[in-house]
Amino acid sequence: MKALAPPPRARNPAGAPDRNALIRITVGTAALAAVLFALPVPAAELRPVATSPAAPLALRDLEGRSVDLAQLRGKVVLVNFWATYCKPCRAEMPSLDRLRSRLAPRGLEVLGVDVGEDADAVRRFTATVPVGFPLLLDPEGSTMARWKAIALPTTLVIDRRGRLRARLTGEADWDDPGLVAPLEKLMTEP
Repeated sequence: MKALAPPPRARNPAGAPDRNALIRITVGTAALAAVLFALPVPAAELRPVATSPAAPLALRDLEGRSVDLAQLRGKVVLVNFWATYCKPCRAEMPSLDRLRSRLAPRGLEVLGVDVGEDADAVRRFTATVPVGFPLLLDPEGSTMARWKAIALPTTLVIDRRGRLRARLTGEADWDDPGLVAPLEKLMTEP
């Protein structure tokens, strides 16, 4: 049986790399990179989850008051796990606050759960980026673990009956109609 010869290398007769082949490879790589970077980044998406009762959530806010998810029955609640050291978390905060302002009159509540930090760190952040929704403290990350949020930011959506309905992991633009529409639909449910 005859062995297959390896493909010829891009070399000139003197054995040096063929300059034209190197240029073609470089241009081809650059073209591929340009195409990949030009592709639109997929928008964040609220992904439906199997409907189940939401895990308990009772934490203290920045003033030390207790906030319990059970007290918000009858509202659609977004629970956003975040931290001030998380750049995507910081980036989405203004649009999350605008969402709350826009939909709160129709029954939406937003809870920001800061993970692994103290109240002073969160206050320093809100001094430059004020928000109008409760910011709760999960200093050990135990609530985040119980809610199976494995990355920051993670947002979970709870319906009026206290059931987990959707999840979004990663930064989101909460002004995006593609994110607002499912929330509005959920707010029409009893």
